[in-house]
Amino acid sequence: MGFTSEDINTLERLFDNKLQPLYVQVNERFEQVNKRLDESTERTEARFEQIDKRFEQIDKRFEQIDKRFEQIDKRFEQIDEKFRQIDKRFEQVEESIRVIKVQLNKVETRLDNLEKDLAIVKSDLEQTKCIIENEIQRNIKIVAENHVDLSRKFTEALSVSQTNELYHLKVNQLETRLVLLENKFDSLAQQQKKVV
Repeated sequence: MGFTSEDINTLERLFDNKLQPLYVQVNERFEQVNKRLDESTERTEARFEQIDKRFEQIDKRFEQIDKRFEQIDKRFEQIDEKFRQIDKRFEQVEESIRVIKVQLNKVETRLDNLEKDLAIVKSDLEQTKCIIENEIQRNIKIVAENHVDLSRKFTEALSVSQTNELYHLKVNQLETRLVLLENKFDSLAQQQKKVV
């Protein structure tokens, strides 16, 4: 059985009539799907734009945070530099204190030497005072007493005064030496007590 061109045209019309609504429905559905896809694409793009904006905001915030951290780093560097300066100043102060200690030690040594010298001078003054009190004053007094009576004869006065004066002068010298020896003995005894 063969188909004629009329049969084929008829069949085409039938198919077109039957399939046309299907094509329309499929086209409508495709259009709906395309619309939905377009809408979802637009929504997705809008969401991606929002996400991009948020990421940009986050990037800006991170940049601000980075800048703040840089500022904090700079401040810490400044603080470190100030601490270094303070350390240098403390080193200078410590060096000054060392120098002052050395100078104080020298001053203490000088003061010790001065005290020793003063002790020697004091001892010499005490000895001199002792000699003046015990020997010179008495000798002057003896000489004065023996020369008071100038009315006596020169020969009498000379013989008596010479012997008496000589004895008294010798006794005064011996008394002075005795006092000096006692002073030395006392100082030696005190030094020995300090050692013990």
